[in-house]
Amino acid sequence: MAKRNPFKNKARPPAPAPDSVQELANRLQAEGRVQELEGALERLDKTKLTTAEQESWWHLYGAAAFHAGRDAEATARFEEGHRLFPSSALIAFSLGQQFIRAREVDRGFEVFRSSGFPSLPSEFVMAQVRYAYLWSRYEDGRAMLRPMLEAYRELKILDDHFVYVRGLPFFGRWWSSFAAMSLLASDTRELEQITESVANSCADYDFEYLRLELIAARDDRPEVLLPHLEQRSDTATGYNGLHAAVIRARAATDQAAAERMFDDVALSQTDFPWLGDIRTLAKAEIAHRFGRPELETQRIDEFVSRQGMLFEPDIALNFHLLRYQERLKPGYQHR
Repeated sequence: MAKRNPFKNKARPPAPAPDSVQELANRLQAEGRVQELEGALERLDKTKLTTAEQESWWHLYGAAAFHAGRDAEATARFEEGHRLFPSSALIAFSLGQQFIRAREVDRGFEVFRSSGFPSLPSEFVMAQVRYAYLWSRYEDGRAMLRPMLEAYRELKILDDHFVYVRGLPFFGRWWSSFAAMSLLASDTRELEQITESVANSCADYDFEYLRLELIAARDDRPEVLLPHLEQRSDTATGYNGLHAAVIRARAATDQAAAERMFDDVALSQTDFPWLGDIRTLAKAEIAHRFGRPELETQRIDEFVSRQGMLFEPDIALNFHLLRYQERLKPGYQHR
């Protein structure tokens, strides 16, 4: 007997109606005329726009002021847009971000809580999580991440490409972000449960390494990762080289030996540009560990000049610099 095709005869969801306002913005951007967007929006007759187009209009109108450096005006526009379209996830994100930029952190997170995944695209959610990290709102950060966990569990396949094309961050990035929030909240129970749950119910992921990452992060023992790293990759260059250097440098007995481990790692033009900043931050940590405050300050200044918002929590955790980067957060909040 032939198997029934589960997709046969299923009605396809209707295509979204065209959004002329968003199309206008896309066209101006493609033509290198984005500076004309604000004027073009003001010339539109909003009474002739659909509800969805009006929502886009208010979001883009606020964004135009933001990109022009007019923060107060941008905030006022987003506030009006949020009043008119309280269910708009993008407007809520933009308004919350404006409040945080103005140091009205409580108001910012209150607005952030009004929308989340899947109404808000995952990249915007990860930006919210970064703010939660920077302002030590760890419970907010974990709450923002949980809806994506349900999506991973429904998919059951955690392959990077598979989840990415479905609008989710790579699972490793999600896990490291949740782990960072859990460590800084001094509560890893849920993280431990999630790690075992996905290892037992999902596929297409290196769960053996994930369990080692849990030990490395929770117990501050990154050395457990080193044998696995050395077996599966080149640890003399690039991302893996710096990762291994951070781990090895922790066991160095003098500053010069620790720093040589980083200097010996070759970075190429094809590597992530921010890997050089990982080296700078790691060397600041070394200066701190060996009692060189003047050198530490010099390296922190160099790092902050390039990474004003510090490293995302998942990156700081993956390179075992999360705890050290906590020393830099008061400076970020003051700036």
